[in-house]
Amino acid sequence: MLCQSSRHTDALKLFDQMTDQSGHFPNARFLSFLAGSCANAGFLDAAAALLSKAPQFGCCVEAYAYNKLMNSFIGCGRVQDAVALFEGWIQGGAYSPDVWSFNVAIKGVCQVGDVQKALELVERMAEFGCSPDTVTNNILVGGLCRVKEVSRGREVLRRLQRDGVCMPNVVTYTSVISGYCKSGRMEDAMAVYNDMIGCGTTPNAVTYNVLINGYGKAGNMGSAVAVYQQMILRRCPPDVVTFSTLIDGYCRCGQLDDAMRTWTEMSQYQIQPNAHTFSIIILSFCKQNRSAEALRFLKELNMRTDIAPRAFICNPVIDVLCKGGKVDEANLILMEMEGKGCRPDKYTYTILIIGHCMKGRISEAITFFNKMVDTGCSPDSITVNSFIGCLLKAGMPSEVDRIMKIASGSTSSSQEVPSPVSQSIDISVAV
Repeated sequence: MLCQSSRHTDALKLFDQMTDQSGHFPNARFLSFLAGSCANAGFLDAAAALLSKAPQFGCCVEAYAYNKLMNSFIGCGRVQDAVALFEGWIQGGAYSPDVWSFNVAIKGVCQVGDVQKALELVERMAEFGCSPDTVTNNILVGGLCRVKEVSRGREVLRRLQRDGVCMPNVVTYTSVISGYCKSGRMEDAMAVYNDMIGCGTTPNAVTYNVLINGYGKAGNMGSAVAVYQQMILRRCPPDVVTFSTLIDGYCRCGQLDDAMRTWTEMSQYQIQPNAHTFSIIILSFCKQNRSAEALRFLKELNMRTDIAPRAFICNPVIDVLCKGGKVDEANLILMEMEGKGCRPDKYTYTILIIGHCMKGRISEAITFFNKMVDTGCSPDSITVNSFIGCLLKAGMPSEVDRIMKIASGSTSSSQEVPSPVSQSIDISVAV
């Protein structure tokens, strides 16, 4: 009842009274419930202490309870604690681990890049009558590839193919393919892909997307399109990631017409672009100084109710407008952002501050700087140094002193009385 009322501290005190003072020991089912309830409430250490006492209470708690708690530790970023508990539990005979137990521990150490520990844990499985399953091998191969040991990952893949006991699946192959793609080794990636096809394993959308992305980043859009065509021929439906990746590849190569053709092709599959797709195309138009097209896509994004505007999408548009001297239009973008609940970041403010300075609208630049500080967005050295340079050119040394004090943290913008210079300048933009 105390646990159900979220009074876990009281529940644990009562539990200690029950076991230490009255000598009443729990059974396995109750101990598992109490540990699980504590873990769900965030009392991970208390839950671990309870399960560690199982042998003392004469309980044989199922492996599920230990595995779930380990997973909770790993989910909170406490991988080393989870592994230490796991090894302590099995050494002390608290429970008999199963394959899932090892998979949880191996996944945790792989997440932090400790593949050597992962390999050691795989070796220890036999001590407890466990054999690596497909999940174990997929975790191990994925971990090796993430730390750029793709060759070792492929060795595991080949061993699985050779032994024939636990055959690799699409996840195993895709992990190795992804590792090679990230290293720019596209020939090796395609060799594994062809091997996959030859072994009768059907690639999925993730497999094709990884290959398309690899070729796109390598600037080889011909091969990227060839992979896409294979995807269609093998009746694997493309998704928004497929089209976003193709668009990104074309944009990297400066082929915006092909990117736009792919954007249109998306609608034929009734696939809607997501925030990432919009950010790719908007940034590319901004890089080519085509602000009208960038604004058109930003307006289309703002009309979508299922996508919240993000500062990193709007910043390139604000930047290209400011560089073109269109600061009033840039201000409107900011107002639309804030109207939709999108908070400007330090890059937004820096762009607007410098943009207004370049246009000679120093008072508005000062207002933006003050707003930046007041909203808790700390200016970095680039913002401060650029702004100071503009203020010095404008002959405003008193403002420079004020900005430097704010940047050093010795004062805030709200504590300072505006300088006579900034008071005398008409601020034409409401922010």
